[in-house]
Amino acid sequence: MKAVSLAEGDPTWVFPEESVTPALMASLERSSGQLAEIAGLLTYGRAGWTGSGLEYNLFPPSASCCLYGWAENPQVTFMAELWPPSRKRAGWEVSADIEVSCDSMVRSACGMHVVEEFTQDVFDLPEDAVAALQRATDWLLARCRAVPPEQWRARDPMSGHA
Repeated sequence: MKAVSLAEGDPTWVFPEESVTPALMASLERSSGQLAEIAGLLTYGRAGWTGSGLEYNLFPPSASCCLYGWAENPQVTFMAELWPPSRKRAGWEVSADIEVSCDSMVRSACGMHVVEEFTQDVFDLPEDAVAALQRATDWLLARCRAVPPEQWRARDPMSGHA
């Protein structure tokens, strides 16, 4: 997987050329900025692999691509993604969630636990999916402002599992 910042990538990696409008790009830039804002609100926060928020994730050798972004610190991760239609997906999929790392004391911790989730949905049009992604990053930013980072661990229903 290769991460390319929204600003440095090509929107036609994900979207049909005819759907790439100034309004679509402005919405994506807003979502990216919200992820960067979340990272700025978190102590030791960072926004994506490139530090810019929303990124194109390229998956060689298939050349498939999605838009993915996250903001995190050692306590919590805020994540959003948009996947274009493919053989596995009938439409444009958008999801977002808030995660904490597994705190299990077993030797092989399981990874991340979802503590809150934005309603995932599938859309027929790329414009509708981008609007949903913006709603998802609005939600992530609102949740980041509402709950201090150190309080997310207590919301993990799987905390301490065996």
